[in-house]
Amino acid sequence: MKFLFLTLLLTQLASAKVLVVTDSHGEGAFGTRLVELFEKEGEEISFYGVGGSTPKDWMLGLEQIWGYWEYHTGGANIRSQKPKTPEFKNLLTKLSPHKVIIELGTNLIWRDLSADDTKFIQDMIRLASEFKAECFWVGPPDLRPKSSEQKRRVLEIHELLKKEIEASGCQLIKSWELTQFPTTGGDGIHYDSIPDLGEGLARKWAESIFSELTPQ
Repeated sequence: MKFLFLTLLLTQLASAKVLVVTDSHGEGAFGTRLVELFEKEGEEISFYGVGGSTPKDWMLGLEQIWGYWEYHTGGANIRSQKPKTPEFKNLLTKLSPHKVIIELGTNLIWRDLSADDTKFIQDMIRLASEFKAECFWVGPPDLRPKSSEQKRRVLEIHELLKKEIEASGCQLIKSWELTQFPTTGGDGIHYDSIPDLGEGLARKWAESIFSELTPQ
């Protein structure tokens, strides 16, 4: 029985068509709704959300202290704490997706940007291209920074993503133009943290992203 389950799971993983890698935004209503929308269109999806992650974590497979969600259409649905970030190259090798969606950037808010940040963004885009996957980079949603330093960093993150992604062949989706974090409530980062309204706002964000990913 265990052998049969493993065989079915590996077969399912090998046939995945859409790969999504995200930070903690993907672990809540945003990620759940995005999966729903793809599956409604008949797409097979493999989804990985790692709280606290940045491009560096996905390139090097670094451990995190926050949550983890892994989901595969018709197969695995795993949640855990303190995960090791899957290496992006390994996921591409295992899944051979035709479409890659990278939702990262928010966790660069906690420190000043470095040359390494540029390099790891470039490396992720390069890998997607090498594996001949259509590439979409979903930038951070609108945030409510708590300090002037964070406000400055948010703008710098936007500029970095526009500079590195728009000229790379990977399509940048500017989530910060599609969302609006309320002036009160929540932690200023996660839409799910906003009382009453949060999950609905996160789902609307996912729907806006899906429209950009699959233009009619």
